[in-house]
Amino acid sequence: MKLLIALRRPQMAETIGEIIPKTVEAEFAFNENELNKAFARVGQQLDYLVVHEDIFDEKYPWIWLSYLRSSVPEKTKVMVILSTQTDSLYREIIKRISLDLQIFLLQGALSGQEIAEELNIRIFNKSSSNDLPETGRLAVVMAAAPKDGATTVAISAAICMAQRMPGKKVFLVDLNLKSPEIRDHLHITTDKGYPLIQADCDSGTLEQSSLVKACDQIKGINNLFILTGIQRREWAEKISVGEIGHLLSIARKTFDFTIADVHTFPDQAATLKCVKDADERIVVVQSVITSYQSSWNDWFNSVWQHYGLTEKDFHLVMNRDLNGPLDGIQIEKGVGTKIVTRIRNVEKGAGLKAINFGQPLYLNEGPESNEFRTNILSLSGWLANRAKFELTAENNDKKSALRGKQTSGFRRFMPW
Repeated sequence: MKLLIALRRPQMAETIGEIIPKTVEAEFAFNENELNKAFARVGQQLDYLVVHEDIFDEKYPWIWLSYLRSSVPEKTKVMVILSTQTDSLYREIIKRISLDLQIFLLQGALSGQEIAEELNIRIFNKSSSNDLPETGRLAVVMAAAPKDGATTVAISAAICMAQRMPGKKVFLVDLNLKSPEIRDHLHITTDKGYPLIQADCDSGTLEQSSLVKACDQIKGINNLFILTGIQRREWAEKISVGEIGHLLSIARKTFDFTIADVHTFPDQAATLKCVKDADERIVVVQSVITSYQSSWNDWFNSVWQHYGLTEKDFHLVMNRDLNGPLDGIQIEKGVGTKIVTRIRNVEKGAGLKAINFGQPLYLNEGPESNEFRTNILSLSGWLANRAKFELTAENNDKKSALRGKQTSGFRRFMPW
């Protein structure tokens, strides 16, 4: 194996050098000139190329990224360690170009030891991920029609379950490839997210540690891991079913419960693979005929039934409920399956404020959100019960909600 590593910091090189086996031919470069000379000597023989972005501090990303890719054979795995000094514009450009060139990205915020550990896993396969069983559960949340509120429901349920299952690891992943919104809903501004691991997913080499490092977290909820989506919507068509399948497989090995927010329309790999493989399929609907009747039925009849799924394989969450009991009856008849939770509409513009200011609606403890929080607890309880997990109780909990049972609304009118 031949390995070339280009870094500005000799101390980091020493740390990385300690994990390189003696049987590996490794060479280090500490500036652009040394890197150019190394390419001339061994460029066409390399198996791995690792370059810190700081090496090219005077060149535009589209120039040096293309240069790296063209300087080595197609089989060479190219990895770029992001700089912590890059502004947000160039950082986004690097992510986008790396997707096209199949260049792997490593976070710049990692310490030298953490980068060494990451390279140890990616290059020398010092990991046991492939030997672990897939024990985690997967719930997919989708909307019957755009803007029915699936993202709000997914975020809220993930937060609730993480808070109420402190001994479990909960994973919230944005696989709404054409309209990723979790980053915006939570006002996340870090370099982390799916672009960091997209090449690993595509090559089938994603490791648990890499997945965890690509996740963001909410302060005070240490067992909730959030993977934000791609920021390149045109890339949705290029992401394959195999790539998503590999991500979900590693997620099941890493986390106890995964909630995937996917696009309404099943015209992309992420939605198709998630819905097919999910243990629970939640469809968020509104009391609007274009949501629960025309939009949903068109997609079900043209896609989902051809994948062997029936209406009973999906469960409904009625969002922005205005407490009209007959609305629920019409929705269940229109879709052909049951409503497991009705989520009360939140007044006083709290929902809009939550999105605009990055404050999750479930964490709003104002009186206007009390019923919403109880409804989300009911949905979380239902999901937990299906997974044979238990939620911890608080003094003001309704026992029925904690068990995931619906206690209000149209149920009292139904014969079942």
